[in-house]
Amino acid sequence: MVWVSRRWAVLSLALLVLVGAAFRLAPIGANRFHQDEALYSFWALQVASGRDPILNHSPVDKPPLYIYTLALCFKLFGPSEVAARLPGEVGSVASIALVYYLASRLYGRSVALLAAVLMALSPFNVLFAPTAFTDPLMVAWILAALCFAASGSLGWSGLMLGLAAATKQQGLLFAPLIIIIGTRFLTSSFLLPCSSAPLHLRTSTLLREGLFFTLGFLAVMAPVAWWDSLRWRLQPSYLEQSLISYGGLTLVDPAQLVERLGDWAEILHYITASPGLNILLPGGLPCLILYDLAPPLSPPNWGGGRGGEPATFFDVVLSTFVTLFLLGHWVFSFNVWDRYLLGLVPLLLILLARVLWLASGALTHLLSLRLLSFRAFLAVVLLVATLAGPALVAARSGYPIGGDHGAYDGIEAVADYFRDRVPAGSILYHHWLGWHYSFYMFDFPLVLRWYPSPEELAEDASQVDNAWRYIVFPNGKLTAEVKDALAEAGLTLRRVYWTYRRDGSISFTVYRIEARK
Repeated sequence: MVWVSRRWAVLSLALLVLVGAAFRLAPIGANRFHQDEALYSFWALQVASGRDPILNHSPVDKPPLYIYTLALCFKLFGPSEVAARLPGEVGSVASIALVYYLASRLYGRSVALLAAVLMALSPFNVLFAPTAFTDPLMVAWILAALCFAASGSLGWSGLMLGLAAATKQQGLLFAPLIIIIGTRFLTSSFLLPCSSAPLHLRTSTLLREGLFFTLGFLAVMAPVAWWDSLRWRLQPSYLEQSLISYGGLTLVDPAQLVERLGDWAEILHYITASPGLNILLPGGLPCLILYDLAPPLSPPNWGGGRGGEPATFFDVVLSTFVTLFLLGHWVFSFNVWDRYLLGLVPLLLILLARVLWLASGALTHLLSLRLLSFRAFLAVVLLVATLAGPALVAARSGYPIGGDHGAYDGIEAVADYFRDRVPAGSILYHHWLGWHYSFYMFDFPLVLRWYPSPEELAEDASQVDNAWRYIVFPNGKLTAEVKDALAEAGLTLRRVYWTYRRDGSISFTVYRIEARK
């Protein structure tokens, strides 16, 4: 078997972390907030400003850790898009090293180095890092939990799982995988004195570490539950609110399955954005399992993992978890949102690295035995060459993954217009942009009023005679129904300001609602 030297692996990992950080930082200020980024940042501003430190007046559907992390960033660096995206950047960059460590524990340094290359240059990871979504930080905690589990430290693993669940409740979906991997390492020859250790020793070890795992998890989740209970008098639990916000979870209509399959497949494409790698991953996984489980009829072993070996176990476990995760998101009514797959990306990339390593072994064995000593170097070079282009495109926000990519261009200019030219106490009607207004105009005394229909907009606006009235329409959203409803109420729209997207098209138009003359 070919091994990567420890020194070369450490130097390569350090370089990958630096390169990965550069790609991730490049687009940090390029895009305006997606609506959920604006909402999370508004909650954090409520905390950081002291106006609502426990969020008693907000229907929060996320656990508190991420919100208070954003609030700390705002206190330290000031409220801005860049400050809000720092936790995601840190979590995403740290995930490169965490993936390397996890893969090295499961498969050795060679596979780990390929996994780190994939993680550093994955367009999916590059574009989610510079966002204020909860997911990049949650993924970092999940990977940390898996790393501790693979080291046999289930107490710390439980603590990390608690931090993941306190960042976003979906972190709990990874608990079974963490427990299985931790149990495997505890009961294997990796940690016990010998593979024939007495049953009572194995049992006591599992019980002790299981207790530590539970205590570590509760050390985080108990304060979360206490925080949640402080709000119950005015707001539902964040778990209950998440069911309200997203409509619960049910089996989807079979008629939608084909469309949903295509939508999820399109999202998965951007994990590498490389046609070759995207074909190799689903095609290579069945071959990997067959290689693992088939009897070793021939002597070559191109990277470990023949029947009963540890690598085989991890191949099967990771492949099964990935399959069940994707199947659940396909057949249940999860929204088809790219960020829901971010936690799965590191596992897919580790499996892809495993496939690539075995494939490189087979290829070099067939071509020339003399190439075996350069196998890892050649694999890394070819992988970097394959992913460099997609990573550069991602660094320029060239893929529709992650945050906003132009839909909200100009929203900060709209906020500046209201700050500079509109009297305090004016009324701003909204149907789409309320969360953005809450963040971008947080400290400006406007009266925000949401309207559900053109008729209710016209009725409310017609009853206001002591304040200026405004409304902002994204391009294409001003309809004849709105104009007709306002006209029937004796009102009209006067365009006073507009903004542009990066492609030169109009993004937002500000109108003042006035009485018809």
